[in-house]
Amino acid sequence: MTTINITQEMRNRAYDFSTDIIMQDNQYDRMHPANVRDINERNIIRINRTYVGKLAELCFNEFLIANNIIVNIDDMFVIFEGQENVDDFDFCLPNGSSIDIKAAVFNNHRNLVVPIDQFINTPKSYYVGIKFECPINGNDYRLINRDTFTRSVIRGFCTYDELRNRRTINLGEFDCKAIPLDNLNNIRRLIAMFN
Repeated sequence: MTTINITQEMRNRAYDFSTDIIMQDNQYDRMHPANVRDINERNIIRINRTYVGKLAELCFNEFLIANNIIVNIDDMFVIFEGQENVDDFDFCLPNGSSIDIKAAVFNNHRNLVVPIDQFINTPKSYYVGIKFECPINGNDYRLINRDTFTRSVIRGFCTYDELRNRRTINLGEFDCKAIPLDNLNNIRRLIAMFN
């Protein structure tokens, strides 16, 4: 496992992107209406969820740079018009295999989680689990303060087939495929594929 220090620039880029994409109504809304009905509260949750996901991607990019692997991340901040669209950025290996980054945010988040609709409709070759050192007790995205995220840990990766062979479960809001962070493969094996 590798620790990544998160800079203010990384936090700003991720937060600005997440605010823009949500406030322009250009991201698929996965939250069930019954969960949060107040639009302002709902937007805060969606912004913060998007923020940690984008921040995890930036952390993985920092890890690649530290390993002398430079990838083009220009598309990481492209916003597609329309809520039916999703943030479509992936890291890619030289052989064309895709890598999706998944964030484990709160202290009790112990799994790499892929929503079932993503897993079925936009499958990736590999999924990387990144765990944030989060100062918040409890699972409340409304309490996230972007500036308190200072470190993350690259926990490892799994393959599409490893997730496919796991049963579909529901961890609260949606059906998903999940694998414990402790069961992920050593990230060095994935990094070796970039060469």
